[in-house]
Amino acid sequence: MDFEELYRATYPRVLAYARSMASREDADDAVAEAYAIAWRRQRDIPHSAELGWLIGVTRRVLANARRSRRRAGALHALLDLQPRAPGPDPADRIADDELRTALMALSPLDREAVVLTAWFDLSSADAAQALGVTPAAFRMRAARARRRLRVALTPTTTKERPQWNTM
Repeated sequence: MDFEELYRATYPRVLAYARSMASREDADDAVAEAYAIAWRRQRDIPHSAELGWLIGVTRRVLANARRSRRRAGALHALLDLQPRAPGPDPADRIADDELRTALMALSPLDREAVVLTAWFDLSSADAAQALGVTPAAFRMRAARARRRLRVALTPTTTKERPQWNTM
């Protein structure tokens, strides 16, 4: 796949992922940097796992930007305390209040595992590539996350003892 084709095929989903993880400005910068890295490292992009690779690069670019801001000193720390518009969370777009509440009750890692596969429709291999873990580790994380989500969605009911009719 040539770079222009790769860009056209993956850009909307990479941008959506970045904007779900950071403010609009930070996300746009991270996606631009991720595609610059992809341009320089075209030979390193794994065939048939391009989207996962790009999301992984974007994730690391965002993490590096956060670390840079933390190291930059007191001024940045003060500026980070200022109100800013957070990136949209995919959970905010879920109309089902019960599902949204259950999803938000998950840990960030569990929520990310569910969101990458369910919302962004990544395969386990692509999601593993994005998170920098093995596919087996991702499948385990995703299975645990889905189990926790099911538990959060299952209403807790008290079980009554059955009354046996002896007559």
